[in-house]
Amino acid sequence: MKLSVAGKMTVISSILLAAVFLATTIVNVELQKRATTGIIRQNGLELAETAISVLHKSMVVNSRDNIQSTIDDFAVHRDVERIRIYTRGGQIAYSTDHGEIGQHLNPDQAKCQLCHKQTPPPATLPPHERARVVEVDGRMTLAVSQVLLNRPTCSTADCHADEKADALLGVLDIDMDLEQFHQARRQIITGMGVAGLVGVILAVLVIYFAGREIVYRRVARLIQQTEKLSAGDLTVRINDESADEIGTLDRSFNLLTLDLQQARTELLEWGNTLEQRVDAKTEELVRARDQMVQVEKMASLGKLAAVVAHEINNPLASVVTYAKILVRRIKKTEMDDDCRKNLGYLESISSEATRCGEIVAQLLTFAHRGSGSLARINVNETVEKAIFLVNHQFELNAVDVVRKLDTGIPTILADQNKIQQALMALFINAAQAMYNGGQLELTTRPVAKGLEIVVADNGPGMAADVARHAFEPFYSTKSEDGGVGLGLSVVYGIVKSHSGRIDLETKPGEGCRFTIFLPHQPSKQAEEDV
Repeated sequence: MKLSVAGKMTVISSILLAAVFLATTIVNVELQKRATTGIIRQNGLELAETAISVLHKSMVVNSRDNIQSTIDDFAVHRDVERIRIYTRGGQIAYSTDHGEIGQHLNPDQAKCQLCHKQTPPPATLPPHERARVVEVDGRMTLAVSQVLLNRPTCSTADCHADEKADALLGVLDIDMDLEQFHQARRQIITGMGVAGLVGVILAVLVIYFAGREIVYRRVARLIQQTEKLSAGDLTVRINDESADEIGTLDRSFNLLTLDLQQARTELLEWGNTLEQRVDAKTEELVRARDQMVQVEKMASLGKLAAVVAHEINNPLASVVTYAKILVRRIKKTEMDDDCRKNLGYLESISSEATRCGEIVAQLLTFAHRGSGSLARINVNETVEKAIFLVNHQFELNAVDVVRKLDTGIPTILADQNKIQQALMALFINAAQAMYNGGQLELTTRPVAKGLEIVVADNGPGMAADVARHAFEPFYSTKSEDGGVGLGLSVVYGIVKSHSGRIDLETKPGEGCRFTIFLPHQPSKQAEEDV
């Protein structure tokens, strides 16, 4: 049989209450029995004392008829079952049962054994032994025994003048029927049982309805909402502001349904936009493939340019040599105006050819990257070499270069070619951004644990969403002929390989400011990477 929570609580509570009630009833009945038995014994002893006081006068004058009639009347009015007086030898002298007068008691009876089991028998007994509850003819009876001693008033009488003082003369024995007492006790027990049963039933009903209201209804509501949730309804909620455990469970259920609803919404959105996402990723892959092809082309062109530069270097050297020879020969002769003009042309040829040779030499030096070993470098010299190689770009775009190089900066351990490559990438980006002219400010300064290189331009700047992707590979806002988006990512990699840091500050219309931090010496891992 399947029981609800309220039913289980009711059954368990009923069993516990019944057990507690039964145990309490048993204890109360036992305590009541002891208390009432003690009271009955005390009343029996007082009754015996009263009977002796009533019979005392008749005993002193030894009026046997008065004694017999007195105990008969006493037994009738006191609801006593039997009163008898027997002598020291056990002979019944007086009794409400006239038929046993003159008979002798059997000393083996339970009553007699209380005294006769001891030798010699005691003159008296303690109260709890003088008033005893015994079974007589199948009925519970209170048997009270009171010894009759030879008191001074008794020893002066003729019948007991020869007896010693305080000698045992006989025993007064009173038997009281306890049937009425037991009947009253049973009525009390029955009343207690009925009252307890009613109390248990009321308590069970209270527990049942309280459990149904506090636990069952709320749990049933939670089960109902859970079934709706399992059926796919993610809008279910339970309004429960209580601070108990079920209230906490309800609030946890609400959070669970909210999370599930949000997850399902995201899945639906993802499913709805999956095709668009696949198309977008496909376009990115195609674009990345095209950019990789472009990178390969650029790498091939770079190699070709290095070869061409190497091949051009020798003819340029010849041009410079022959131009200088012609200049010296012309200067040794007398010159007219045409000769002077030609001399100027030759000097210009020699100067420009020399400049071209220096550019080619720098390009060849930069192209030959070496093993990537670290050495102590002066960053200011590296900045000047980078400016020299990109100077033609500055002149074409009318970019004014402002140098703020601190001559007191320390040398650092770095790969000069890589640092120069990073600076050239920043210079070229700045020059291309300021295609209508502008100013590029270059600053070097010492800082704690290293130095900083600041490259700041007053070009158009970048929007925040563009700046977030500035250092990502293949991300570029230039046209297809403007680049493949590797410049800043290469700069970022070079700086990181030297255990450095690069920060970008920019706003639309306020230019870009790149701050490069390089430590005095990169970490061990960075040295291995370089």
